[in-house]
Amino acid sequence: MIFRDEINESLTLMFAEAVKERKQRGEDILSLGLGEPDFSPPHELIEAFKESLTNPASARYSASPGLLSLREKIAGKLKSENDINCSAGNIIITPGTKQSVILTLMAILEPKDEVIIIEPAYVSYIPQVYLAEPQAVIKKVHLDKNSYQLDLLQIQKAITEKTKAIILNTPHNPTGCMINEADLRSIYEITEKQQIFILSDEIYDKLVFGSSPHFSIGSIEKEPNRVVTLNGFGKSLGVTGWRIGYSCLPAKLFGKVNKLQQHINTNTSTVVQMAFDTAWPLPMEHLLEYNLKLLKRKEIYSNFLKETPILSGSSPTGGFFAFINICKLEIDSLEFASKLVDKTGVAVTAGIAFGKKWNDHFRISLAVEDEILKEAFSRIHHFIANELWK
Repeated sequence: MIFRDEINESLTLMFAEAVKERKQRGEDILSLGLGEPDFSPPHELIEAFKESLTNPASARYSASPGLLSLREKIAGKLKSENDINCSAGNIIITPGTKQSVILTLMAILEPKDEVIIIEPAYVSYIPQVYLAEPQAVIKKVHLDKNSYQLDLLQIQKAITEKTKAIILNTPHNPTGCMINEADLRSIYEITEKQQIFILSDEIYDKLVFGSSPHFSIGSIEKEPNRVVTLNGFGKSLGVTGWRIGYSCLPAKLFGKVNKLQQHINTNTSTVVQMAFDTAWPLPMEHLLEYNLKLLKRKEIYSNFLKETPILSGSSPTGGFFAFINICKLEIDSLEFASKLVDKTGVAVTAGIAFGKKWNDHFRISLAVEDEILKEAFSRIHHFIANELWK
């Protein structure tokens, strides 16, 4: 196959692995890097997993789209919580939400098709586009570097007769910002004339701590037609390693994605699917307290920016992350992140991982205990004031 230059190793995973090795060697490392929730999976889900292990059916294949009973429950969740009118016949369960994204792109794209990506972008979107179709063309639209909001006019300008899809992510990685309902409705209208597919990655929809609720763009449609809603359970339930996601697909894409699933995955782990099926309705009570923790950590982050005015950053309202602007330091993000971890033990993610034009930022995760976050910010503040150029 063709490996374009853009298909690199994930910088976020590479950096996280390097940091993990340093911690294992006994180094004093405070990691604000990889985004995983800092809570344990709910007891009910663990017990359901154990129960599934004793069921002989869990050792066998499931249907390629996934267990029918679980797909029905996911469709019910999307109806009741996201106002998306769908059925089990729209749902395919995949080994993680990443897999949902790439299978959808493989089903949609043909040579020379164009895909609009919002930058800064989750690190896998661009490689996934090129893995799905090496001759695809990516059009990039950049968030405003002050507000971290979308410029809808720039999306309009990026659309050509060859545009096939746009990828949205809300709540957003790496900024933690959300696309508001009005803008999502406008994007739907802007893309309607050419029947452009909208891939809506909503993996952080349960992690919302701002004043505005999450809005699913798929709810605009009477039934799935152009919007593919992509989601999963790893972030909200603390089981990122279990690798279970899902896509809600229009009927015209379902058959294609299912064929790809059959030949690439066969099915998602049956024992994991059965655990979720058994534990349903999924235990989400912990998220009320956790979202309040994230809100408190946002306050800690905001205070850090006030105390370090040479920096600025996004104002997160969902997800785990915040994105910090270091342009006034006149140093690129890779050099900054490397010096920071070497001199202070604080690990952050270089902004260039999310787009070349964002090499003047770095990403932090709020998914760490308050005292660790405060100590990390203290070290970063001291580093900038006293050590950066030594």
